[in-house]
This record gives sequence, C-alpha cells and structure tokens, in this order.
Amino acid sequence: MVLQIKISLSSSRIFLATPPLRNIRMVLLLTLFLLYELSSTVEAKALPTKADNVTVVTKTGKHLTIGKQGITGEHSSNPYAKIKIYTVDFNGKIAIKAVKMQKYLAMDKTGKVYLAASVTNEAVFVEKKHKSGFNSIHSEPHSTKYLAISGTGSVSGITNTKTDDTLFIYLRIA
Repeated sequence: MVLQIKISLSSSRIFLATPPLRNIRMVLLLTLFLLYELSSTVEAKALPTKADNVTVVTKTGKHLTIGKQGITGEHSSNPYAKIKIYTVDFNGKIAIKAVKMQKYLAMDKTGKVYLAASVTNEAVFVEKKHKSGFNSIHSEPHSTKYLAISGTGSVSGITNTKTDDTLFIYLRIA
C-alpha cells in the first residue's frame, strides 16, 4: 500500500514512502488494547443500572433484613426488609442494596456477610432461577459461597447446598 509519494525537485528520483507493515499492526493492536482497557475500566466503575424494589423471602418464610441490628433473617416483614436488587452485568450478576441503610450487601472469601458503602467486587452476586420458581444467590468472586439464612436467623455464605435446600432458596416479593 502506498501512503505517500515524495518527489524531489533537485533529483529525478521518486521515493515511495510506505510504512512497514509491522508498525501498522502494532498501532492497531495498541489501539484495540487501549479501547479494551478503557471499556473495562468504565464497566468496573459504573453503578448498577436497573433496580427492583423487593423483599427476599426463603422457603421457610424468613425475610432478609438489613438494619441497625445487622444482617438477619426475620419471620416478619419490616421496613428494613426492603432491598433493591440492581442488575450489574449479564448472566444474572446483581448487587443488593438495603433501602433504609443505603449500603450494599457483600461477602468475603470465608462466607462472612457484611455491608459495603459502594459496589465492590465482593458486593456482586449471581442470581440463578430454579424450576420451582425460587432463586439462589451466590457470591460472584467466591462462586462456591451461597447466601443463606440459618434457622436462628443468621445470614452467611455456605458451601454445602442441595438444589432444593431451604436455607438458600429465595423468592422475590415486590
């Protein structure tokens, strides 16, 4: 490919200036890399997009409650049981935000559930819909840890789960 033709007035020679093909490939690869890095940086810092106001209830009737007393499972619904579930990304990735506390639910690698001020990597969960109509929620960075409410009402991440285990199967109620 000829990009530029140089004509020298003092000489009768014509020089064809063509950039080496290797340089064009390098520029193209660098451009693609920078576009990818820019898009992933914007994605990582973007706030969740769509929000649903819901109450999350287990098969045993416990409501996920995020309040001043901490993160618990209560048998009755109260204002602290209202949460927003934001769509973060494709494939069921969500963030769970307490409406009253204005903080996001997060889970560390040991399964400890805590509140975060913003959407961090540990505050992203994956919601999976089951044939029964219920959903399960597991940590996105720690995929073996499912969000569960025990019989005593404590909320934690558990690893030993069955498909219809009542500890980690939830129903969204609008």
